[in-house]
Amino acid sequence: MKTGTLLKKWTVALFSVLMMISLFAIPVLADDGHDHSTDVTAFTKTETWILLGIFGVLLIAAIVLCVIFREKVGKFLRVYKSESKKIVWLTWNQTKKSTLVVLVVLVVCAVAICLIDLGLSQGFIAFINLFK
Repeated sequence: MKTGTLLKKWTVALFSVLMMISLFAIPVLADDGHDHSTDVTAFTKTETWILLGIFGVLLIAAIVLCVIFREKVGKFLRVYKSESKKIVWLTWNQTKKSTLVVLVVLVVCAVAICLIDLGLSQGFIAFINLFK
């Protein structure tokens, strides 16, 4: 067996163990024992550690995948760089005109939906009043 292949397998095994630890051990250790049911906007310590654990797992998984698929990632980044140089951005005047068109269409759609909703609700009320 090649040394590089063995190293990759041990690296994947090590990162897998670290992911398990971050998923299961950290949230258990992070419980602060306070009742946060009245404060819906604040994260508890446990929720914060869970989010950090998930972020850590995703980061480690991304690093492992980048190491394993080094050539493919490099090729992707080179193609991405060359394609991004081909992007043609709109001028400032074109951007202003496009933004204005989007806002006008948005207002027209909002008014149309409002009128349809008003008409259907009034029609439904009139239909119910027929049977009273």
